[in-house]
Amino acid sequence: MSEVVDYKLPEHLAARQSAKRREWVIQAVAASLAVVCFVGAGSFIRPANAIRKDRQLVIDPDTTKGLPADLALLGKLGTFRALAIDWASIRAERLKEEGKYYEALQLHETVCALAPRFPHVWANAAWNMAYNISVSQYTPESRWQWVQNGIRILRDKGIQYNPKAVTLYKELAWIYWHKIGDFLDDEHLNYKRALAVEMERVLGAPPVVLTDEEYFDWFRKIVNAPRSLDELVDNDAGVAELAARLRQIRLEPDESLLDFVARHIRPELQVSQLLQSGSYPDPLMTRRLVLLSDPNYQGSLDRLLAAVRSKVLRERYHLDLDRMLSLMVDKYGPLDWRNAFSHSLYWSSLGDELSRGHENISVFDQRNNARFILFSLQNLTMKGRITLWPDFDDPFSSYIELTPDTRFIPYLYHTYLRLGKEHFGDDPDFIEGTPGRVYMTGFNTAMHDWIQLLYLEGGERNIELAENFYAYLRKNNPHPDGSTQQRYLKTLDEFVMGDLLHRLETYKAASGLIRSFIQRSLKQFALGLTRPGVTSLIRAKQSREFWMADTKVDINERRIMQEFPIILRDEIEAYMKHPAIAPLYKARLWKHLPLSQRQMTYDHLRPYFGRLCGALDPPWEVRLAFPEPPGMDEFRLKDPGYRGAPRREDVEQGERHKP
Repeated sequence: MSEVVDYKLPEHLAARQSAKRREWVIQAVAASLAVVCFVGAGSFIRPANAIRKDRQLVIDPDTTKGLPADLALLGKLGTFRALAIDWASIRAERLKEEGKYYEALQLHETVCALAPRFPHVWANAAWNMAYNISVSQYTPESRWQWVQNGIRILRDKGIQYNPKAVTLYKELAWIYWHKIGDFLDDEHLNYKRALAVEMERVLGAPPVVLTDEEYFDWFRKIVNAPRSLDELVDNDAGVAELAARLRQIRLEPDESLLDFVARHIRPELQVSQLLQSGSYPDPLMTRRLVLLSDPNYQGSLDRLLAAVRSKVLRERYHLDLDRMLSLMVDKYGPLDWRNAFSHSLYWSSLGDELSRGHENISVFDQRNNARFILFSLQNLTMKGRITLWPDFDDPFSSYIELTPDTRFIPYLYHTYLRLGKEHFGDDPDFIEGTPGRVYMTGFNTAMHDWIQLLYLEGGERNIELAENFYAYLRKNNPHPDGSTQQRYLKTLDEFVMGDLLHRLETYKAASGLIRSFIQRSLKQFALGLTRPGVTSLIRAKQSREFWMADTKVDINERRIMQEFPIILRDEIEAYMKHPAIAPLYKARLWKHLPLSQRQMTYDHLRPYFGRLCGALDPPWEVRLAFPEPPGMDEFRLKDPGYRGAPRREDVEQGERHKP
């Protein structure tokens, strides 16, 4: 019988084996934990990437579709990218100093391509183009081209790759507001003309409307138009038929159609309505005008134009149509997109909205961007109504004038209060119903301008608003000791007109104020604003009466002005004969002038009207453009004596006249 040997492992070997088993357990547990951690980490990849995209720490593929190949390649340079950025930036500055602007432009674009997610490189490139390079040019065309380059690099690229970088919205709003809209650049008027003509080419001349809602409805057609021209033509038989007819006369449903319509088809009074019979020797032009004026195609033409305009606004100008309409209807009123301040308002509002709640931005930039909302609205109040006669062949020769638009005043008032509460509502000293201490000085100063504009324009609603603002100032803008300021202890009439009339210390000042009121009325009549035009005439007459009140003791009559109808007649004649004012604009003014004013100026202007219409190419029919006012025979028999002051034949040379 075999004997079982009971062998006991030596202690040192047993300890080693036990240690190995513990190591295996630890390794197994560690490996299991690692697997669990990797799996758990993987579940956080999507939310982490979402946060990185939200905070603009990586390029969001959704915002960079169609990214140029050079940008994708340059992004793979790794560590050497910083060196490339430094070299390209230094080289671009040297090229700019040497006057090699296009080479500098290419290098600026290279720098932006190397760091597409760094907003400041885009801002720097835009500033160099719109400011440093533009002012070194000598022609308005060249300067405008570089201002546009600055706009495009921000609007078309920088914001596309950095959609929540408020710095870029602020810089773009600044270019529109300061470079184009303001007056500090020597060529600012040419920039205004070029932008206005460019946008009118796209949108057409603004419609003649009586209410803001009618204006919104006009723009709503563009917003609601199909976003695909091909689908519109395929699904709309009327548009398809019109498009086929247009191609027969060499007009495509694209920007060439917009250009032709902007040139020849205008709301209300149109050139085609004023031409002499047979004025267009070009049969193609005649066929085009006949087709586009055919009432059977008007509905189809409106739908087609709306779709083409929608396409251009979205694809070339990168504008969000729904946002544009919302800004007008819900926030800021009937924006005229030919005005630079409308664009600065759009981009600053967009930046303010998209940057809210975003952590990776400068609060300083965010506040400054929001201020452009206020600045833009304030300037729209003072210069929001555009009178434009576009020269599409030479935009810099266009006639443009910007005048106040009181429709924006209520929107500006509420925006002051809204932004003031958003920015300073946490201040313990913030007073509800005010814009806060920071905005208060500018708010009160602006309110004085609003009161004057509303009062001078007149109308029950405007006077009511002016009274409300005046009461607000009386309550919220006290003297430093807390008492009501003395200037607010007057009636509204005394507050506004008293301040104006008491400036009339000289004949020159009085005459200038009176004539400015008359010119204002003529512009308002030309725009179809009959009530404000009549109110401006009343203010002009009041100003003359104020000046004449103390002339009864002046025996030499050196202070006596002409009778008001004579002054009015002379101003109408001068306005009609002004060479910078477009003939069609003069024809519109003639159509809207009150009958009495047309009667007293017609005989004086009739020879000029004949020469003007005959000199146009093609010529106009005088009786259509500037028809004789009704009742002229009776008016001539009355002989009201509006021919000027009579000469005093009874006064000898050197003899003082005595009454």
